Amino acid sequence: MDAILKESHETRWLEQGWYLALQFVEGWGCFRITGREPSGYNPLSLGAVATLANLATWNELIDAQNRHFLEPPRDGLIYHHFWGVSPAKARIYTQFPPRADIGSLISQTRTITGDIGSIDGDKSPYNGPFSQDTELFTVKERYPAYQAYNPLADPMDNVMLQFDTMKYTYVIVQDRNLIKELLVGQKKVRKYTMGQIDPNPMGIPNWLSKLVTPDTLAYSKQVMEAQV
Repeated sequence: MDAILKESHETRWLEQGWYLALQFVEGWGCFRITGREPSGYNPLSLGAVATLANLATWNELIDAQNRHFLEPPRDGLIYHHFWGVSPAKARIYTQFPPRADIGSLISQTRTITGDIGSIDGDKSPYNGPFSQDTELFTVKERYPAYQAYNPLADPMDNVMLQFDTMKYTYVIVQDRNLIKELLVGQKKVRKYTMGQIDPNPMGIPNWLSKLVTPDTLAYSKQVMEAQV
């Protein structure tokens, strides 16, 4: 198994049998991927953006039935996304979850017109998005929101995002010895923080907390903090 898993932190998508650890404020949920299916969204329009202006509001990417495109519809799935930008010079800012800014440096509240925390199409192209900065894992009840800024002297008729997506099924890792091996680096695993790291990652959904169990979440947090 170790030979199969040795590249799990280096490749774009996860294979069946590989491990994923998602960090929430309560602790880490550890999963073994049991199946996968490619998908994606092309395009998702954010709309027109005037010269030196932003979108009127943050966009959570919902359909006509107010369903979030990037949110799995049930608790048995994890979605894994990479996204690209068009036009290439459009600056995209992310909140994950909504109202939690991603990419701040100087302060917790970063601007949505400046040079900090944005991704454009030069960093992650619309056709074939690949930037690790746009990697996103979502579970049911947790989804992002996006804002766009046009730094150019001409208006942008339509700012678009394209998402390459992989849908995963999974089993939850409950064995504490294995959880420790995953978190301290004794076994290969893709680690991902859900949302900000400062002041805290996002809270785990109640349904997932019950499945992972609060005791296991607390144990995983103790394991990581004991490494300091």
